[in-house]
Amino acid sequence: MTHGSILMACPECDLLHWVSAPPKGGVSFCTRCGATLRRGGYDSKDVALALHCAALILFFLAVSFPVMSLRLHGTVQEASIPGCARILANLGWPWLSAVLITTVLLAPLAHMIGMIYVLLQIREQHPNRWTVWVFRIVEQFGAWGMAEVFILGIMVSYVKLAKMAVVLPGPSLFGLGAFIVVAAAAVSALDIGSVWEELGSPAMGTFDNNPVEAQTAREANMVGCPTCGLLSQLEVITCPRCGATLHSRKLNSRERTWALLITAILLYLPANLLPVMRVLSLGHTQSDTIMGGVFYFLRSGSWPLALIIFIASVVVPILKIIILAVLLVSERRRSSRWPGQRARLYRLTEMVGRWSMVDIFVITLMVALVEMGSVATISPGPGSVAFALMVFSTMLAVQCFDPRLVWDSLTMAPGKQKEYEHE
Repeated sequence: MTHGSILMACPECDLLHWVSAPPKGGVSFCTRCGATLRRGGYDSKDVALALHCAALILFFLAVSFPVMSLRLHGTVQEASIPGCARILANLGWPWLSAVLITTVLLAPLAHMIGMIYVLLQIREQHPNRWTVWVFRIVEQFGAWGMAEVFILGIMVSYVKLAKMAVVLPGPSLFGLGAFIVVAAAAVSALDIGSVWEELGSPAMGTFDNNPVEAQTAREANMVGCPTCGLLSQLEVITCPRCGATLHSRKLNSRERTWALLITAILLYLPANLLPVMRVLSLGHTQSDTIMGGVFYFLRSGSWPLALIIFIASVVVPILKIIILAVLLVSERRRSSRWPGQRARLYRLTEMVGRWSMVDIFVITLMVALVEMGSVATISPGPGSVAFALMVFSTMLAVQCFDPRLVWDSLTMAPGKQKEYEHE
């Protein structure tokens, strides 16, 4: 323990650490599982506030103009992000429209506005319970914003459409690219731990009994808040700092993860076998599956894009399914073998999950751009809905799984583990 350090429980293995504020750009890691405990910001809160404001301006520019335009047989069609959502809804595909609106528009917008509000409240030294509530909600939106995946979808669409028409990048494409860079800088500039300390004193997490080295929070009769990281006594029901409900382990983690995993498995086959897109050109209809798109890029010589689509849309979903199944089965068997490797596999599924959405964004762009009546029309296929639902099922399954279960078999008898599930 050093001066100014705070007692924290690792969110992935529950091991207790005394953690000091990292230097600018520094990171504190768990000594057992390697999970990130705290990440130091590169700049002050004022710089982070300025970057979030700049990102918000760029975001509005990015959604106000077309991202691409297509010229075919004298007809010009433009596609903006809100326009893509509107066209999908008008064509009878409200689910795909909702996916686009949620991941590319609402999630990033809510995250930026919420962060600006919280940082302004801290800057004016007027934080209140609403500030805490907003910051708690804002933290949840970060995982669902997919503007960078949408940019990749634009690149894939550009290459595919360039074979059939003249495609020009729109002004929003450059605004969206600038937004992604500035938004990433805004996130890197901010030390999230210091924000929580501004909203609630870290002294709330100090205890009379100092835990011994290499002891978990559960063994010390403590529980770490899943939102702000504050430690409380195990019998405390809600976090005294952010108000989140406290549990020693996620409630019904196994059951919810299994249910979502089985759903993803059932959706995997229709997502890959049914057509995700239908192309009507001069009276001829062609249906494309995901693998059909991969073969299209291979035949056209664009093997880097074929590889990207194959990895993101075929390999990554099945890899997530296999990893989640391995985690659940090994936890069910109370296996104590290779916990570090299983923890890294869990973090891998968290990191790559969103990139599978690239095919859905390609479809939304092509539907919006190629809407030219009998000359050429592209519409979504039933496989696109199954694919989107499969991706969301695996992402939710990863969030429902409690990675601390991987390490419980090392510190707890099998009969004792069941006892804590309802804490």
